[in-house]
Amino acid sequence: MARKKNYRKKNKPKSVQETPIEKKLFLADKPILLIILKSLVILIVFSVIIHHLDTKGYFDPDQKHNHTQRKWDSFYEFTEKNNVDILLMGNSHLYSGINPKNLSNTLGCNAFILASPGTNIADSYYGLKEALKRTDAKLVVIETYGINNFNPYKLKEGSLSDQFKSFYSRRDFRTKLTSMPLLFNSDNYLFAWSNTLRNHDFIFKDTTQLQLNKKLNKKRKKKKKKLYLGRFVRFQTGIEQETMAKYDSLGSAVKGNEYNYSEYAEKYVNKIVDLCQEKDVELIFLTVPMYEKHISDYEKWEEKLAEIIYPNKWINLQKGQGYRGFGTYAFENTYKSNQHMTYKGSLVATYKLAEYIIDSLQIELPNRKANKKWHKIFYGEEGYFENHNPSSNDQKNKIIASKKNLRNAKLNSLLQLDMSNKKSNKLVAKIQRHLQQKMSYNDVKLRLVVKYEVNGKEQSANVDLIYDKFHKPKEEVIFSTLIQPIQIKSIVDGAIIKK
Repeated sequence: MARKKNYRKKNKPKSVQETPIEKKLFLADKPILLIILKSLVILIVFSVIIHHLDTKGYFDPDQKHNHTQRKWDSFYEFTEKNNVDILLMGNSHLYSGINPKNLSNTLGCNAFILASPGTNIADSYYGLKEALKRTDAKLVVIETYGINNFNPYKLKEGSLSDQFKSFYSRRDFRTKLTSMPLLFNSDNYLFAWSNTLRNHDFIFKDTTQLQLNKKLNKKRKKKKKKLYLGRFVRFQTGIEQETMAKYDSLGSAVKGNEYNYSEYAEKYVNKIVDLCQEKDVELIFLTVPMYEKHISDYEKWEEKLAEIIYPNKWINLQKGQGYRGFGTYAFENTYKSNQHMTYKGSLVATYKLAEYIIDSLQIELPNRKANKKWHKIFYGEEGYFENHNPSSNDQKNKIIASKKNLRNAKLNSLLQLDMSNKKSNKLVAKIQRHLQQKMSYNDVKLRLVVKYEVNGKEQSANVDLIYDKFHKPKEEVIFSTLIQPIQIKSIVDGAIIKK
């Protein structure tokens, strides 16, 4: 009997193989999964594009004045091979009020300012938290102007833009991610991470900046970067008569009795204190001054601020002994409430801070003055020759004399420094810090009788050097003057005399 053919078995589809139609049916049966997959692909493509545009910097704001980005880039570069011993955190009052190169040179250590314009104490905390992951600081200095009545969730346009800039400049992903919901409201989360998203309207409103960024990207080359430790000072001259007249007629620009701080400020002051204790880092608060007539009833401001700073160490340069030595030359020529320091003012504040660290702070900072590598980093930078002598193989900057007794003073060294960009030389005399008579250094000058050579002939002349009140090493007094680039051979005599 013939066996029946099993047509059913023959025509049964193979369960292990799926046709394209069945694959489509599989996704069609799961519309939610299909939407998720499509959304994921779109999100990945979008993220790659945004990341590419951010990396290229096409939508960056004007970077000419973005010293916040420059600070963080320089900080990461500096700490690849060097430790930062003193970290200074704050806003524009700090980076215009303290000179980190002079601070480093007079103390013989590494000081760095990480500050951003317009930001508050919360930003200082998260910046400090990231920086301490990168370096083993011994001292943290927190500038107090950022301790104010801010609310991170209600930042106005200008302050919000400054906070974006500071957040974007930081690099540590984890610190940024955890700080994001505490620095911004939810509407600004994505904008905080991307210049492209934040400034996408360049396409319509600022095509000039967009085209400039494209050109800069093409020209971008790796250059040997100069030493940058976070200082930025715009103002070189002090308060002028017209502005002084406003103080006389209108009174103070800032009312000290109106100062207040928010619960957020108090919270982050405490968090900074706790963080420094956890890391075993010495902490001091610093108030960089404004002109004394700029603030009325400052004692009310001081009293209110002390509520959350006390019992921590506080250097207040706005009042009393701390303010002594600041003249109108030290402050920006403005009647606006937000007044900054000039370059000369920043030097006075810097050496006051250094004096406090040396005399009053019980802390052992690394003394790098015997380290050749450290000298190589700072050689010829701001404040270097006021605190250290030129090396013996320096052909432009020379030691003319050293360890010489003058009539009423001891000369530690006399330097002749090259000022080729000004077509002149600078004489710097370092005198042991002592006066025979009871008088101020501001009332005297140093007269030296020097021998010099002109056209092969040796001659002598009197040279008067003026007291340098802006550079104040611990053990020495600086006198200096500019001279013609003549070749000085030696000192015949000298004395400190009345002007």
